[in-house]
Amino acid sequence: MTTPASSRKGNLRGLVRLRTVRERDSRTGLATALAEERHAEAAISDLELMLSTLPAPTTSDLTAFQGRQQTLDLIRTALTTARADLESARVVSAAARDRWMADRTRLKAVESLAERRVAAIRAERERRERIELDEVAEEMWRRGALVDAGPGGRGAE
Repeated sequence: MTTPASSRKGNLRGLVRLRTVRERDSRTGLATALAEERHAEAAISDLELMLSTLPAPTTSDLTAFQGRQQTLDLIRTALTTARADLESARVVSAAARDRWMADRTRLKAVESLAERRVAAIRAERERRERIELDEVAEEMWRRGALVDAGPGGRGAE
């Protein structure tokens, strides 16, 4: 038979499980967002390195100069796009971090509630056991007092 207390306890276990899954999912999302942010930073570093190490044209040929300028334009365009991607990745990372922190806080709150509920149930069980033991001790004392008070017992002296 399911009691209301065990039903609530089961619901709380389900809630803890749900919050654990959500926290784990948001942590995974945060790790993915941070990896994307690091990837965008690496792309920028690579493009900046490429831009700074691009050799100067060795000849005064107009075609070579135009080719170098086109290469510089392409690298600058890619760098602008990479910086925009990095900014987007940072926004996503910040949102993922906020989501994870909120999920972690909710999980800790539910875990704390579950611990308090278990402690309250344990305290109630101990209280009931003490009452039961007191009743048993009282009954034993009464039986002992009746035996002592009977004919020929200590009460007749």
